[in-house]
Amino acid sequence: MKKIALISLLSLFVSCKEDVKKEESTTEEIQITETEVKEVPEFTKGIEATHKKAEFLANDVISYDLMVNFGGKEYLAGKFTQTVDGTLIRMERADGEVVLYDGKEVYTNKADANLKGDRFDIFTWPYFITLPYKLNDNGTIWSDFQDLPFYGENVATGKLTFEANIGDAPDDWYYIYKDAQNHLVGAAYIVSFGKGKEAAEKEPHAVKYTTFLETNGIPFATEWTYHMWTLETGFGDEIGKAKVTNIVFSKKNEALFEKPENATLVPLK
Repeated sequence: MKKIALISLLSLFVSCKEDVKKEESTTEEIQITETEVKEVPEFTKGIEATHKKAEFLANDVISYDLMVNFGGKEYLAGKFTQTVDGTLIRMERADGEVVLYDGKEVYTNKADANLKGDRFDIFTWPYFITLPYKLNDNGTIWSDFQDLPFYGENVATGKLTFEANIGDAPDDWYYIYKDAQNHLVGAAYIVSFGKGKEAAEKEPHAVKYTTFLETNGIPFATEWTYHMWTLETGFGDEIGKAKVTNIVFSKKNEALFEKPENATLVPLK
């Protein structure tokens, strides 16, 4: 939003004969730009209030243990430590590998690591746990608000997309599901990272959030299940699950987010 302030500068001259002549006023335009305020959709306001966004962001760092299984096999087990805004993330896998996002680059301390998997994991899982607080980040776009089927009832949903050059996968999209109490109970999504939007849209998935427990008065979904999904029928067969434990808030420890010794860069491509 912009305002134009017009300041008139009048030049007055007095002659030696005490005759006063008024010069034509000159006008100088000074442009004052105010900080642009992002419009927050009504759909997201309830989610942010229920999940206590202001209280969450008042903290420095959150850490948690996460176990993820797909197809009956363990996909990931580790501890995450991150700033609440996600600008710094540390992932410690159960096998001893440390993956770090320092706000600019991703690094690993393991020379023979699965670099593509590391980059996917360090951003994906923190996004899932902090999703109620990411709904109005810079570059988010909302549309298509409608009621969709969710386990025998229709619940409010909205489609979340992103502006170009936002994150590693700006072509991703989400359908966010909320219940009558404004808990974020589900999110359908595509994973375009590494394969592109067209291929990803052939097999969209969804995460269902359950078992809301509070840490410092802030509710977190500590059990998740992953499903096949279609817009028309909603959540289908279960394909995976995840469990979050040991959620702790703390002060920032800069040493935790320092690049590991002998670090290997994890590139975007």
